[in-house]
Amino acid sequence: MSASREKKTRQSDPNKGLTQTQRKELQEQKAAKRKAVLYTVIGVIVAVLVVILLVWHSGIFQRREAAVSVGGRDYSVTDVMYYYDSAVQTEYQYSLYGASSFDASVDPAEQYRDEAQTQTYHDYFLDQAVTALTSQTALLNAADEAGYTMTEEDQATVDEAIESMRQTAEQYGRNLAGYLKVRFGRYMTPSAYRACLERAQLAYGYSNSVYDGLTYTDEEIQTYYEENADTLDTFQYYYAFIDGTAESTTDEEGNTVEPTEEESTAAMEEAKAQADAFAAALNEADDKAAAFGELLADYVGEDSVDTYSPLRTTVGSGLASSYSEWMQDAGRTAGDVTVAESTTSSSTGYYVVLFMDRYRDETPTVDIRHILIQAELTQEDDESTEDVDESQIPTQEALDAAKAEAEDLLAQWEAGDKTAESFGELANEYSDDTGSNTNGGLYEQVYEGQMFEAFNDWIFDEARQEGDTTVLENPQDGQQGWHVIYFQSWDDPVWKNTADSSLRGTDYNEWLTEIQDGLEATEGSGINYVG
Repeated sequence: MSASREKKTRQSDPNKGLTQTQRKELQEQKAAKRKAVLYTVIGVIVAVLVVILLVWHSGIFQRREAAVSVGGRDYSVTDVMYYYDSAVQTEYQYSLYGASSFDASVDPAEQYRDEAQTQTYHDYFLDQAVTALTSQTALLNAADEAGYTMTEEDQATVDEAIESMRQTAEQYGRNLAGYLKVRFGRYMTPSAYRACLERAQLAYGYSNSVYDGLTYTDEEIQTYYEENADTLDTFQYYYAFIDGTAESTTDEEGNTVEPTEEESTAAMEEAKAQADAFAAALNEADDKAAAFGELLADYVGEDSVDTYSPLRTTVGSGLASSYSEWMQDAGRTAGDVTVAESTTSSSTGYYVVLFMDRYRDETPTVDIRHILIQAELTQEDDESTEDVDESQIPTQEALDAAKAEAEDLLAQWEAGDKTAESFGELANEYSDDTGSNTNGGLYEQVYEGQMFEAFNDWIFDEARQEGDTTVLENPQDGQQGWHVIYFQSWDDPVWKNTADSSLRGTDYNEWLTEIQDGLEATEGSGINYVG
């Protein structure tokens, strides 16, 4: 090293003039400082990681990730779960009636919908959710284009749904936030649930406005009827079903043994023979309707007589596919009998059908308003009467109080201007019928037989005139109380309403298909958190 460089080194040496011991202490201090800095940095990193983990487990990241995108609209995990849960609830209801193999106690991803195991219930529920979101997207886009926004009634519906969910949560001993996580998954929050409800209600409200806005002339309805009389006419008939299901057996170990193919074939052949014999006996009778009732027990058993004895009155679109074509044949006449094999997988056997009549139903419908005052339930259940739940039966005192309130409301209305509108205001304020207490108690195009007997008989009395009122008791379980009824007007006949509804439904579905055209759904990373 040159002398000049050595001099510079000595001048720049921070330890110049220090003893060896001092130098050693200084080095140890520097090392300690480096460790302190290192530990501080590590501590900061750990703290950040803890925060990240806490945020991650809170669901904030997952909740904001797009699970599905439809036509440029991103839907989060909670948005998908809203409709996923709807599909789950529907399938669960089917399972209660044996119409589905879904087991709510098993992970949907671990059970299949079909024997071939081509689709799990999880995938099915997800498909249903995506389909619903696609329809919702189409409706929201159309609503935006039309400038449609939520009405006060729409907002009230959302608020009521949230309050109902809160009450359900309380029944299970939870708050709303906790119950939503149990119901819809860990990422659902009250605010996210409200957002789901508001979007759904906006779409629903707009779709209703489109549906209700469709109008048709009498000529258009008549033309539609003539082209679709088979599905719009009303049919009257008797029918019985002869079961052709082979019985299963039990082996020595108690296991169920399904019938063999030969046993199933033999059971169907026996059912066919029974059905043919029933039909032959009917054809030999002078009064086939009377004979049908008399012979039923011989072919379906005493336990099923009440099921099949009533005369059926059904619109053509509601006829069973197994015999609808035969019933709708233009040459069909009263007293014709047929035997038809079941064409559905849910039933195995043969139908015996006795045709009685076909006609265009000219019975008028009616428009009415009503106020329901339900009797308060104040009794406690008596455990000594196992077959009766007294807590669901109002006392006579409660019924009398409900009647008095109903009569008082009618008196209030009669003391005013006695209009449909003033009656509607009372209905909105006092009626316990949640199906009509936001629209003035109005029910339009009520058909005969839709209401309970006393209610039905009064509104369909031929002498009924606009503005007529009455007070009637409702004896039905769960609805005991009193009605104040206002007769608003006679409406179109049944056939015309049926034709209008069918035509309206056809046009609406075509419109819905059209606005969904071109919408594609794609999955995002958030899809992994659904289910």
